[in-house]
Amino acid sequence: MSPPLSLCHPRTSSKPMLPAFRACQPVRNHRNARPRWARGGRGWRAIAAIGMVLAIVATPVSAQITVYDPANYAENVLHYLSQLTQIKNQVQQLKYQLQALSKLRSAPWRDVDQPLRVIDGVMGGVRSLGYAASGVETTFQGYFPVTRRVADWPSEQRAQSQAEINVFGAAVQATAQQQATVAPGAATVQRMKQLNESVDGHEQALELQNTAAVYSAEELMLLRQAAMAQTNIQAVYYANQVNAIAQRDATVRATLGQLAAMQGPPTNVSLRVTP
Repeated sequence: MSPPLSLCHPRTSSKPMLPAFRACQPVRNHRNARPRWARGGRGWRAIAAIGMVLAIVATPVSAQITVYDPANYAENVLHYLSQLTQIKNQVQQLKYQLQALSKLRSAPWRDVDQPLRVIDGVMGGVRSLGYAASGVETTFQGYFPVTRRVADWPSEQRAQSQAEINVFGAAVQATAQQQATVAPGAATVQRMKQLNESVDGHEQALELQNTAAVYSAEELMLLRQAAMAQTNIQAVYYANQVNAIAQRDATVRATLGQLAAMQGPPTNVSLRVTP
């Protein structure tokens, strides 16, 4: 800063000299002049302290004043309602997913293994012409030799007829076993109808669909057994008929051959009447 202006006049001045304590007093700049309490930094510290006190006193007073904004309040309410709706929808979706993954309480299964085993046992007797018998091809050829002549017709005819009757009886027993599965099958179908009305979720629907598919497969197994038994008895019946004709023809041919072989040279026959 430039030094303050001085009122000291040179000694050559014509004016009288001022007293010593006033002659050299600097001229104050009123723009830069500060109050006495603001000198030396003490004033600023005082102002800061007063501001802090006012802030402490004013804080609880302002906290007790509530400002109500209707538009902001309505917007917040709508926002929270939207969030609650989303949460509700998510809970409902989880509920549906749990229902979709749930299984049937009691699947309408049935057991046809026992009837099928009984039918196989009936159609597989020893020395039987049933389709399940061991070595049925060899047994079939033994009963119906076709090209062999009859050696002992009564015994062979009885054996062939008995074998045929045995197959018919086995087929009847197999049909009885299949008849035993009709009532449980009807109950299973009725149960599937009831479950179809109360099915809940795609998992239960798939399980019910699989149950129906397995039921259809079991029915096909029973139908195949019935078709095999029917084919079996028809094959034995027609084989006996054809074999009887074939063996008869073979026997006739053999007999005629024997008769032809027994003929000797013709003898001379005379028609002369002797006295």
